[in-house]
Amino acid sequence: MKKFSTFLLFAALTFSGFCHTAQKQTEKILPEELTQKWQECESAAESDFESRFEDFYEEVKKAEPTDTVVYYFPEAKEIYQNIRSGIDERDRQKISENVHRWEILQKNLVKFQLEQFYYSYRLLLFVIIFTVSTSLVFFILYLFTSKSRKESRAFATQMIKTQESERERISNELHDTVCQDLRVLQFRLEDEESITICKKIASDVRNTCYALTPSDLNEGIFEALISLCALLKKQSGIKIILSIQEELKNDRTFKTFAKDKNLNLYRIVQEILTNAIKHAEAESITVLIRTFDEKNFKIIVSDDGKGFDLKSALKKKNHFGLKNIITRVENIQGEISFNSEKDEGTQVTIIVPF
Repeated sequence: MKKFSTFLLFAALTFSGFCHTAQKQTEKILPEELTQKWQECESAAESDFESRFEDFYEEVKKAEPTDTVVYYFPEAKEIYQNIRSGIDERDRQKISENVHRWEILQKNLVKFQLEQFYYSYRLLLFVIIFTVSTSLVFFILYLFTSKSRKESRAFATQMIKTQESERERISNELHDTVCQDLRVLQFRLEDEESITICKKIASDVRNTCYALTPSDLNEGIFEALISLCALLKKQSGIKIILSIQEELKNDRTFKTFAKDKNLNLYRIVQEILTNAIKHAEAESITVLIRTFDEKNFKIIVSDDGKGFDLKSALKKKNHFGLKNIITRVENIQGEISFNSEKDEGTQVTIIVPF
């Protein structure tokens, strides 16, 4: 709103300045003194005529019409030449007639120029009104879209919280029921093969519970990401390299991160890795965690998959993963960028404030 008010003030001052300049220019185009000088010649005594005539002649020299005046008023050239020839011939009658025509021409010229200035005023006023109106429309649209974006962001954030609550509930249910039942079943089975299958099922369920609510987050985000990369590498068979800068590993700032921030970071990396494995058909993935500046660090996830078009992906209704990533990054006041080309892989960079 402050910027909009500043713009209106600037437009008003500009218009006032233009009007003032135009007024000054109008004063400059008032008729020359040529007519007055000739009238002085006609009313002068015979003894004084020559000196007056010289003044008139000097005024005639200064009054030669410009090319612009001749362009709009072609007769100006003819009238001026007649006055000059009348002077050369000392023909007072000829001079008088053409001075009279010159006076009429000057009045028409002033009238024409004033019309041009008034046209400029009207045009400038129209431009200002149009600009202000357009700016006002865009400002109103901005308010509506801003409100819509806030509501959409709030809805997405609430949806993510609901997802996390449901994940935690399902994880607890699996751990407290299925895992416990499988453990009891192992002791009752006598067939070694059945026991092995039961153990595998129990392990898969525990992995699912971990994916739903990673317990390592209590130890810190880096510990959780190390476990996540190891788990996905084991499950998918894809080469996943995680490299964390030593300076960051030893920074105790990360131990004080809020639970929500750790969880958002974990889900962001998890979703990016899952997309690379399932959709990009990548053969290798690299996760780099480095300092960015004194206030931020960055996470760079690169894969050698088939790449994708971000705009097209975001338009698809079933691409909630990408939208959730962007929403989670916004929730931690971070920044995210995607660099992807067809058959050239994808690189996702997240800048996260400490």
